[in-house]
Amino acid sequence: MPGLPPRPDGPAAAGPHLVASSSAAPPVPRAAAAAAEQAALAEVSTAFGELLSDLQFSFVVASARAPDMPLVYASSNFFSCTGYSVGEVLGRNCRFLQGPGTSHQAVMELRDAVREERACSVCLLNYRKDGTPFWNHLRLQPVCAPNDGPVDYFVGVQADVTRLVEAGGGAPLEAAGAGSAEAAAAVAARLAAHEPDLVAADCTRKCAVLASVPSSLVNALGRVQDCFVLADPNLPDCPIVFASEGFLKLSGYPCHEVVGRNCRFLQGPGTCPQTVAQLRAAPAAEPPRAVTVTLLNYRKADAGGHQQPFWNSLHISPLRDAGGRVQYFAGVQMAICGDDGGEAAVDEAAAAAAATGAAAPPAADPLALLRQKGVVGSLRVATRALAQHGLRRAAQFQRAPSRVE
Repeated sequence: MPGLPPRPDGPAAAGPHLVASSSAAPPVPRAAAAAAEQAALAEVSTAFGELLSDLQFSFVVASARAPDMPLVYASSNFFSCTGYSVGEVLGRNCRFLQGPGTSHQAVMELRDAVREERACSVCLLNYRKDGTPFWNHLRLQPVCAPNDGPVDYFVGVQADVTRLVEAGGGAPLEAAGAGSAEAAAAVAARLAAHEPDLVAADCTRKCAVLASVPSSLVNALGRVQDCFVLADPNLPDCPIVFASEGFLKLSGYPCHEVVGRNCRFLQGPGTCPQTVAQLRAAPAAEPPRAVTVTLLNYRKADAGGHQQPFWNSLHISPLRDAGGRVQYFAGVQMAICGDDGGEAAVDEAAAAAAATGAAAPPAADPLALLRQKGVVGSLRVATRALAQHGLRRAAQFQRAPSRVE
């Protein structure tokens, strides 16, 4: 994690501290942000369509490494089957097909499969846009990066088996399921062959993520809407493995300049060495302990080479898995504003402190630590699930559907 040292029993010690920014970038109007997001989705969908548009069955592709696993592609047959339009599908999680009659057990089986990054098949009741229910035999198939890399996408192949269910299921229903599994494997194989190009073209990703982070954890972290990073003390130099969208916006750094690096790159000539020493000592202690500081950091340099300094209220805390082992260090940043709520005066003071070397930090909001601890609590829940297995509610243990209610 930014500036954090690795654990004493891990790889060689790293640099100083973990940080983020505290002066937000100018807000983007909602309409403009929504338009940009839709344009990005359309661009990604086009890239997938060039590979998949010839396939004549109903299926979707979801991004496994984006918050809430949004759909980035849907076949023309999917739109025909469900009645939804492109604008109503792309960018959304596929749960919009669920309704009052959808089996909770089947939904949990799908969630377990996503968390465990494995394939699964379920037969569940879904609903078209007009509210009409239909039995959907769904096959979920992960798409892995080359050489057993991370899961980047999930393919979901749908088959409307309403008539087969109403007829009693049996061998015809099993055959339909086998067909869905075969089709999903074919789509996944085609995507895997072009995975690097597809990931490079996917401009919908808003967080910086190292490939070693499981997609299930990425999905959980993406729901935490705050400025934070995770660093892995079990890797050399304790690098950042996940940076939230808020961190990227506040620090000004793009994804590729953040992941894989120790966060000391945010330090500068005005950063207090004594504060850095505090940040290094807390994670290196036995056991590792949390620490909260306010220190001077620097945003990414502008076109003229100038780095804007800012005051960073930073809380660092260890995150343990279910077995008690420190998996990550979380660093949560909070904006520091003046008494009047304005950030300009504080930024001016930060610039003056950086210029003179008299970096006396301003007082942080007394409620900031409470909020930072709340964010750490959310991150802790996500991390502890890593060492646990899902309930594996396999399809063979589900009650077979018999008819549409």
